[in-house]
Amino acid sequence: MLFVKSSLIIALSFFSFSFFKSSAPAIKEESKKISLYTENSEWVRTKLSEMTLREKIAQMIVTNSEGYALEKNSKEYKRIQDLVVNKKVGGIIFFKGNSLQEANLINDFQSKSETPLLISADFERGTRMRLEDGSLFPSNMGLGATRNPDLAYRMGIQIAKECRAMGIHQNYSPVVDVNNNPLNPIINVRSFGEDPKLVSEMGDAMIRGLQEGKVIATAKHFPGHGDTDIDSHNDLPVINFGTERLNSIELVPFKSAIKSGVMSVMIAHLAFPELEKDASVPASLSKNIVGNLLIEKLGFDGLIVTDALNMEGIKKHFSTEQVALMCVDAGIDLILMPQGEEVTISTIEKAVNSGTISAERIDKSVTKILNAKKWLGLFENKLVDVSKISSVVNNSDALSLSQQIADESITLVKNETKSLPFKKKTTPDKVMIVSLNNGNDKANSDLFFNEFNSKAGQYFSFETTYDLSGDISESDAIINEAVQNNYETVIIPVYAKVKIKTGTVGLPESQIRLINTLVSKGKKVIVISFGNPYLIQGFTNIDSYICAYSDSESSIRAAVKAVFGEINFKGKLPVTITEDYKFGTGLN
Repeated sequence: MLFVKSSLIIALSFFSFSFFKSSAPAIKEESKKISLYTENSEWVRTKLSEMTLREKIAQMIVTNSEGYALEKNSKEYKRIQDLVVNKKVGGIIFFKGNSLQEANLINDFQSKSETPLLISADFERGTRMRLEDGSLFPSNMGLGATRNPDLAYRMGIQIAKECRAMGIHQNYSPVVDVNNNPLNPIINVRSFGEDPKLVSEMGDAMIRGLQEGKVIATAKHFPGHGDTDIDSHNDLPVINFGTERLNSIELVPFKSAIKSGVMSVMIAHLAFPELEKDASVPASLSKNIVGNLLIEKLGFDGLIVTDALNMEGIKKHFSTEQVALMCVDAGIDLILMPQGEEVTISTIEKAVNSGTISAERIDKSVTKILNAKKWLGLFENKLVDVSKISSVVNNSDALSLSQQIADESITLVKNETKSLPFKKKTTPDKVMIVSLNNGNDKANSDLFFNEFNSKAGQYFSFETTYDLSGDISESDAIINEAVQNNYETVIIPVYAKVKIKTGTVGLPESQIRLINTLVSKGKKVIVISFGNPYLIQGFTNIDSYICAYSDSESSIRAAVKAVFGEINFKGKLPVTITEDYKFGTGLN
């Protein structure tokens, strides 16, 4: 038998909860704990009896598609249709498109599916993380800088409303990894911070918001992805610390999330030799980590989902068949994006028929999946009204909340000559703006220029701008212009964003040299980090340093408002970025 009955199991009445509150949220209260494994449920037993073994296994599969409007004669549409109609997979995750396209696709495939589909998404920072017209909030680290869990709760509620309007039921969020490694190339600002207590508080609040909005929240990436310097999209990171450290830091937010009633946990593609002796086996495929630690020791009986199985941390080391069997043996319920759905289903079916895997083990996962779909109300209505989407997705409430989070997050880390906020002068300074982008992704530099220019006239007499990306060769020309034209102040907005498979959130050496050379020439250099907060490690002698944690429109507007004194600097560092600027630093 590959599972145990959790002591947390409670009677589940799917229609007795109130998921939206009419008054101010009491975010300090724990969510009601919901057990998705109710073995005495006659409803579940009936459903299971109506399904073949192969259909049960298919319920554990979550396939993926980009999600643009698909022509019905296209290869991709036919692939998804076959998986839904003939293979009867249990879920789909979409990655691109817009809200209306996605909702129409979901309705289309839901209407073709015999059992309602569980539709999931990766909306850590809002629906525009994947959709062109969705809402976009500051990063989790920006939320951590506010120290205000009510904002995380409200963000969860808003994302849930947008999800349900489009027919999305599970959000792979929040990230509750404790980011205590400045070199982490893939978590960084996706984390609420380096302090387990802060991460727990913010994560629990967001979980409550999502689940009160009738969306399954997912705490990730168990047992903790914060102390790595390898991107698991590229290879398998190995974590070499022991259980004492794990229990005191990494597991703290997961334990708190479980206590708060989180309905799903995502398992990381990380090797933990202390927990799983075979260092080639990632947590996501490890019975010791999933079955023994998460299920038995921590008592989690909700949905357990792998991280995406198309990542190199898995593909480099295991075949599709091996992954399928190891997932089931470990205790996984949702097999996310397997590299071959048909092969995965057939491999597991063969193992059950041969007695390698018990039929009860499959029933355990399918029971949880069916109960989750019932909790979501999908057996009563699995379609959405697309006419209502525009009034919900990225509406005025979302925009207002995003700006409030950003306004409270902006952190003034260093202000050596008290240059900030800018002051009006009889003889205004000349200013140069040098926008730097590390090349990982397109930067929102135009918005910064426009916002800055709209306010600069009363403070600066003349300005010139540069917009640079990646490894640069313009340094000498910029330095010569700054010196020869007597620019007193150089403002440097920096965009260093997390992006999969790049392996870094740092700046190219040529950009760091430019900043330090401008300092050496006596310029008052002000750096605004619209992303990675640790960047000041490369140029500690600058005059002023601001952390905005993201380049969302709201974060850019908030940073500009703060430097011109329209709002106060309120944020506190949620991480230690140098010995001089530790957790909690924040000038106001």
